[in-house]
Order: sequence, then C-alpha cells, then structure tokens
Amino acid sequence: MTVFGELTDLIDQGEPAAMLTVVGKEGSAPRDVGTRMLVTADEEYGTIGGGTVEGLAIEAARAVLAGDAGPGVRTYELEKGGNTGMVCGGQVDVFVDRIGGRSRLLIGGGGHIGAELAALAVELGESVTVVDDREEYADADRFPGGVEVLHDDYGDALRDLPMGPETAVVSATRSNTFDQDVIAAALDGGAGYVGAVASDTKAEHITDSLVEDGYSRRELADVRTPVGLELGGGSPSDIALAILAERSADRHGTSGERASQLALDDLAVVRGGGDLGSGVAYRLHQAGYPVVVTDVAEPTVVRRAVAFGTAMYEGEITVEGAVGRRANGIDEAVEILADGDIPVIADPEATIAEELGAAVLVDAIMAKGKRDTGTRRDDAETVVGLGPGFEAMADADRGKVIDGDAIPVDAVVETDRGHQLGRVFYEGTASDYDGIPGEREGFTTERVLRAPADGTWETAVDIGETVSADGVVGYIDSSPVETQIGGLVRGLIHDDLTVSEGTKLGDVDPRGEAVDYEKISDKALCLGGGVLEAVLRLE
Repeated sequence: MTVFGELTDLIDQGEPAAMLTVVGKEGSAPRDVGTRMLVTADEEYGTIGGGTVEGLAIEAARAVLAGDAGPGVRTYELEKGGNTGMVCGGQVDVFVDRIGGRSRLLIGGGGHIGAELAALAVELGESVTVVDDREEYADADRFPGGVEVLHDDYGDALRDLPMGPETAVVSATRSNTFDQDVIAAALDGGAGYVGAVASDTKAEHITDSLVEDGYSRRELADVRTPVGLELGGGSPSDIALAILAERSADRHGTSGERASQLALDDLAVVRGGGDLGSGVAYRLHQAGYPVVVTDVAEPTVVRRAVAFGTAMYEGEITVEGAVGRRANGIDEAVEILADGDIPVIADPEATIAEELGAAVLVDAIMAKGKRDTGTRRDDAETVVGLGPGFEAMADADRGKVIDGDAIPVDAVVETDRGHQLGRVFYEGTASDYDGIPGEREGFTTERVLRAPADGTWETAVDIGETVSADGVVGYIDSSPVETQIGGLVRGLIHDDLTVSEGTKLGDVDPRGEAVDYEKISDKALCLGGGVLEAVLRLE
C-alpha cells in the first residue's frame, strides 16, 4: 500500500500521523526531493533513505505528534561538524507536518441530550455515531443525515468501533451502569476525549464503580465527569454546546478562556493605594485579574516606590514590573485596563466598583477599625477587608446586622505580624490594632517619622538615602523633622502635603542598605496571598 493509502486508513481510524517530505537536497543525499514517509506514535510507513537522517527525522516527527515541537523544515547536514555525524557530504531538508485523524464523536445514549449533541456535532463536521440499547431511541429518523445509529449493547457496540486520539466518547445514558460500560469501552479503546453527562454525585458513583472494576484513579482522572465547560443553561442544546466547546478546546490544546483581552467580569477593585493595598493589587494583577486601585486625590503614601497611589502624583508608577497609571475618569480607567495595566483613580468611595460591576472589592484603606470606611458587603460579589474593623460572616448571615462598629464582609485577612499574618477568616475578625509598628533590629516606634505639628510637609532627603540618628529628613513649615535612629529612608510622603500633628510622614529601616526599598514587602505580599485565596475560594 502507498503512503497515501496508509494515511487514508489512519485518518479513518482517527489516528494522527506525521508526514515527512524531502523538500531540499544538496550533494550525496540518500533520496530525491518529493520522497515521503509516514510516522505514527508506534509505526513507520515508507522511507526517506534510512540511516541516521531518517532516524533523526522520525524522532522529530514523534516530537511533533507529542506536541513537544511544531511542524516545519528540519535540516540535516551530511558533513564533518554537521548535526548528523555523517561525512558523506551534502545536506537534506525534510518538512515535518502533523496530519490529524478524522475527528470522530461516539455517543452513548440517543435521548434528548444525545440527539442535540449529534445534530450540533454534524454541523461542526464531526463523524458521529450514536449507540442506544432501546429501539425507539436508536431510530435513524431522530437524527440528521450522516449520523450512524446503532441499536446494540453500549459496551459491545463501542468496542467494535475504531478509536484513537482524535476520537471523543460521550456518555449520556439513562443509568450509572450504562455510563460505566461506555467509559470502560472508551478507555480500553484509547479514545482521546472521554466524558459523561453526570451530576457530581453520579460522577463519584461512576468513578468508584470503575475503580472496583480495576481501572486506576490515574486513568479516570482524565475522564470528564461532569463533561463540558461551564457555559450556563441546562437545556439539552446548552449541554451539547458545552460538551463540544470543551471537546474543541481539548483537541486544539487551548484553555477555553475568553479570547478578549479585557474581561471585566472578574474585575477587582482595591480601595487604598498604599504599600499594603499595592501588594494586594500586585498579587491579583499577577494572577490575571483586571485590577483598579482607588484612593484620595492626594494620598499620604509613605512607601512611594512600591505604592500604586504614587501614580496620583507622578502619573505612572511601575512596581516590580506592574504598571499603575493615573486615570481621569471611568472611560480612561477601562482604556488602561485594556492595555493590561492598573488604573489608579481618585475615587475615595470606590464608586467605580458599582459602575463597572466589580466581582471583587478589597478594602485596603487600613483604617484599623478607627472609622467606618464606607465599604459594604453588597459592593461586589466578594468583599474582603484587611485587618481590624471588619467581620467576616457566613453567606447565610448576609442580611444580618452586626452589633458594634465592625463592617460585615465575606472574608477578613489578618494584618498583624506574627504567626497569623495573612491568614483568612471566613467568620470572625482580625486582631485588634495595638499601635506598635513591626520590629526591626530591636526598634519599633522609633522607626516611624511623625509630624510634630500641623502644617505643610517638605522633604529634605530622598527615599533610599542613608541617614544618621537625629538627622533632619524634612520640615513641617519651618520646623525640622529628625529621625530617632540611623538607617535607610524606606519611605516618605509626597512634598507639599498639608498634614495634622501625628501624621505618619515616613519610616527609617535600621538594616540600612541591606533593604531593597523598591521591592514589595513580605507583609504586603503575604496579605495579597491571603486576598487571592479568599477570592479563589469565594468566587
């Protein structure tokens, strides 16, 4: 049989193959241009000359079949120093192409779902066979032309049909027992896609029964139970669409995710652009969520090098590769999101969450329970609070009123340093704020720079500079602000801000130059991890 005859048979059987074609030849190459051979995962048909070149080309073909390499031309050099080890002189160019077998769908069950699935699959060009043990459901008149309909036992009929990596088998029978027969036949036949229409409970029963029959958990892990993507809807046609969408994504090796660059369905809004809120925004952004940061027009951001709130002054800030850009309104914010960046908008009440239908709202204002920030549990599908001042409540208690001043949310993330830092509470509250900053080299409150009086702040040093104890770091009007300890200036609020007595102006880290002030802190990243956990669990 010719190479093309073998290829036709393989296509009919649903088995993919790689075609090798000599497309270039120089010198003492073994075969002429146009010579072909066919390679499958286990077999070879024909030859392009044998020897080392053919062996290397077969390896390349199987790499393409396995998805480890792409189709294309492979060049083999037949001379000293070449890539074949041969010295007879010349060069051979071989084009390696993957040819998929015929896409075949085998359906166990000719009921309402099976009928809709067969009809839609035919429209998509699939070769479709339906098996049912009931004569009335195995009636060819119930299906479009071109659908093969078999009235037979599920397992027996399916085992007689050719299967391969390009074959999909879907069970939509009326009982667990028949579903087990369909799946067992598909696994034995080597089908590339196997699934069953089933509830979670039914899926568990099917899996347990197949394990009892000798199938491994590893084999069954690849069986889609329940089958199909979560597209919504519950009609037979909805289910058919969900199955074929998953089948297509699986066949082409794609994720099945939305192709649009911007999907606001998962929008996360973070209230507060300080270093801790920015750590949260960074984590969410890195995980693929579109993120908006809201703040006041002139935020008192201390760690400006790692705070997206800095964009309110500078227009743009890059924090470890993530770009925050000031947005002057919602339309501009959406435009920035479409660019893959983080819009930072003057919106103290986070009204943008309602305007854009945010899925997630994180209150990172860090009011520490001293005031009501205005966040409410109905501001988004999932609302998370950082630190004290919030109380996480079970979903069943969503409408209840909490005694006291705590704001009800879906989850609270612990912000107090120690063993609990970053822990997520789905019921209850975080630790009360004790007013003591984190300890560094034995120093706590001494690290923090605070305004000695009301007035306008002016800096005298830059973030990242090293200062000595009692050194002047800035002024409130004409009064100098001195540091109590020596170290590296890790943060300072922006110039020309009007502040009140006691306002935090900056901080000094006694560890000095060992500190990378342009890196997000371990605490901020830990809080971001806690928020990400809550979002993934509650979404």
